[in-house]
Amino acid sequence: MLNKISLIDELKKGGYEASLITTYNAYLPFYEEVVLRRLVNAGVRHNALLMDAQQYAASLISNPPRLAGRQYTLLPVSVPGAFHPKLIFLTGKSKGAIVVGSHNMTLAGFGFNREITNLVHIREKDDAAGIALAQEVWAEIEFWLNDFTAGIPDHVRSMIRRVREFAPWLGGSPRSDPKIKLLAGRPGGASLWQQFTGLLEGKTSQFAIGGAFFDQELTFLKRVKKDLQPGRMTVAVDPETVQMPAQAQVLEGISFVQAGRIGCDEKSDEPYLHAKFVLAEQNEGAAVFASGSANPSRPAWLADDAGGNVELMLARIGDDALKAANLLGCVNIHTLLTLTQKDWEEISINQTQGENAPATGIRSGVALAEATRILFDLDLLKGFRDLTFAMIAADGSATGNSSVDVTVEDRFAVLEFTTSDIEKAVALQGFDANKLVLNLILHHAGMVEEQGRSGTQRRLRDALASLDTDSPDISLLIQCIDKIVFDEDGQTDPGQPAKRVGSRNSQQQTKPDSVVTLEIDVSEMRRRGKKQRLNHSSDFAYLLDALIYHLRLHEDKSREELDRFGRTEEEQIGADDDPDAEVALTPDKQAELLIACHSKVRTVVNRMISQLRAYADGRVPLTKIFIRLLGVLAVLRELRSCDGRAAWIEKGKTAVPKDQRLRLLEAIMLNIFEREPSTSSLLSLEALGEEFSESDDVARLKGLLLWLAWDCGLTLNLHKPFRESPEAWDQRLKQNAMIVALAQVILSDETVIDEARQSIGSFTTGELDWLRDIRQLADRFATLRLNAGALRQGASAEAGDVAFHKTAEDWIVRIVAGRNGGKVSLVALNENKPRLTYLAEHLAVASLSSV
Repeated sequence: MLNKISLIDELKKGGYEASLITTYNAYLPFYEEVVLRRLVNAGVRHNALLMDAQQYAASLISNPPRLAGRQYTLLPVSVPGAFHPKLIFLTGKSKGAIVVGSHNMTLAGFGFNREITNLVHIREKDDAAGIALAQEVWAEIEFWLNDFTAGIPDHVRSMIRRVREFAPWLGGSPRSDPKIKLLAGRPGGASLWQQFTGLLEGKTSQFAIGGAFFDQELTFLKRVKKDLQPGRMTVAVDPETVQMPAQAQVLEGISFVQAGRIGCDEKSDEPYLHAKFVLAEQNEGAAVFASGSANPSRPAWLADDAGGNVELMLARIGDDALKAANLLGCVNIHTLLTLTQKDWEEISINQTQGENAPATGIRSGVALAEATRILFDLDLLKGFRDLTFAMIAADGSATGNSSVDVTVEDRFAVLEFTTSDIEKAVALQGFDANKLVLNLILHHAGMVEEQGRSGTQRRLRDALASLDTDSPDISLLIQCIDKIVFDEDGQTDPGQPAKRVGSRNSQQQTKPDSVVTLEIDVSEMRRRGKKQRLNHSSDFAYLLDALIYHLRLHEDKSREELDRFGRTEEEQIGADDDPDAEVALTPDKQAELLIACHSKVRTVVNRMISQLRAYADGRVPLTKIFIRLLGVLAVLRELRSCDGRAAWIEKGKTAVPKDQRLRLLEAIMLNIFEREPSTSSLLSLEALGEEFSESDDVARLKGLLLWLAWDCGLTLNLHKPFRESPEAWDQRLKQNAMIVALAQVILSDETVIDEARQSIGSFTTGELDWLRDIRQLADRFATLRLNAGALRQGASAEAGDVAFHKTAEDWIVRIVAGRNGGKVSLVALNENKPRLTYLAEHLAVASLSSV
């Protein structure tokens, strides 16, 4: 016999960061107090539990959860039959585990029952068979989320999908193992029976079945007999507990036997038989053995478009099938004792409650708690007029207002409460004439979001937060930036576009929002609307959210506060320092921190410049350059914002030396602003399409670039000094050319302007005149372009003028470097080709001072 495996012990193993568990019914206190605790202790911080909607409703009444919506995501799944799969999906950076079996999320399922469970480890990113199986499992999870969670806020589903983001290995197109196959049954898809029989070849000599619940018409058994006509068909049951109509004994050609010690090891007793399996042995010696969640019943095996269960089974094929079945005692079950008349009498008097949940008459679901608001599916209020509401704390007591007005947004009902009330609540209940009619678990978006942070995201958060302390962790910050921005080791999964998931419920089917590289899927960008986020990793999205889209991380009041030494509240316990003492940084300590910071900044700038030059040489695509540059500029801006604010930076000093800012600015301007006509650049994005050029991330990048130019002190310089050297003249032309190019970056994009305004204004509002001048220059160029015919002819061009092409509408405005007869030399922002030459007759020019 196989030795027992402990699911609890498996959960305790390290290396996993996220878990997704599905079950039919659940004893939620067991999950929260045992399973979840073991998961968290083992480092699994992001956890999700999916269960059948009817069972969910019953559990909220009998054993309500205390931690759901705070420390894990709890999601009811509603299907025409029953949501019945028993799955554990564990993901980590370099490993994973898939458990498909018959166990429910109960103490009995995890420790007392006789269950059959399949455990598949995925140990390396090149474990092709394991990854292929994981992809099949995830495809089913996506289907459940898309089709069976109507009325659930998008944020709840996005937290389920986040489990995938912790598995960078879950990509590509690996080859599956022909000896193992996932069988996934659901309404509207191929039935489990169709999938199983599709694995068979030739005639079936023996067919064995084991299970705890049979349909009252014995439809499945009859279907097996009809379709396969096996030479021998045997059904093993536990007479004391099986739910099966006694008329089964009159079925011809089917033997019913006592399960005995099937699924037991040598040391155990014979507990409740909850395992489910089927074994087909064929005349040629081939075999298929399947085990998992499906009982031998019509809803489980014969689901159709109109109804049926959601089930998961794992089928083993060939020698592996016979080996596994034999070790479990499922082979040769025809030799077991045949059911006696006494057994049949016991079966006939068994209660036939099955696995159905009792009807509560109370509507249930999930509500989203956002700041001072609670949102839930508007359909839950149908038929009610004057409900009163109460928020319920973890101890069962009511908290908050007893009556509030309901407003409507899209398809959601919205209630307004005070922040303190919502933070304490775990559930929202609705009453009609003092009768409980609505019971909703509260999903606290911010709390669950924080639980779903990857290790890299947590380290980045801590590093950014430490910048406001006396002990900034610059090394950790640069480590995180290096990993998030420059790491190229992740797998790409181009079929899965990243999405900014809102809190409302979307009627459109969505794809997983996890992509583990910084590569942008341009084909997906073309299908999306204007101002959408680019396709990048979840870690990169967190970086941008912290530094751009959600403003500064140090303004986030929901995060855990650090003391001046960069310690959390927990880390401060037992410290022997005086928490009230004022500790001033010494000049030597300040100097030491700044030297370290400057060294790290130089490293990041060098890496980014190397990437920019690699693009110029054709070795790195512009898509990667854009997203990496966005991350680097966001971090440098955050470091610069520490100047004058953080105690570790001496007055008059800076965290980001100006020479490094200037190096980066010049490398950007000379490598990605203009390339060959057929190549995309920051000014010309035709090769990537209009949708890419109008994406929100690219607009933010342009805004940050304007900030960097302002921060470097870049301005138009029209003053020609006496005896100006050729080198100084060339540098002044290049500087003016940069300003002209930056003005053309703005165009009329308010997102670019807003980002630049926020960035510059966060340092000093008095310098916003610089941005105003750049914007006016952009507007002036647009006007002159439309009236190029009224400008001076190119034959009169002088060095320092701005040149417009007479016919090319998308031509970039450039600075004139000089004229030689009928040819005009123009400044090009290109390290390898700093000058372009055009025939004077094709150009119109204007004095830059007059512009």
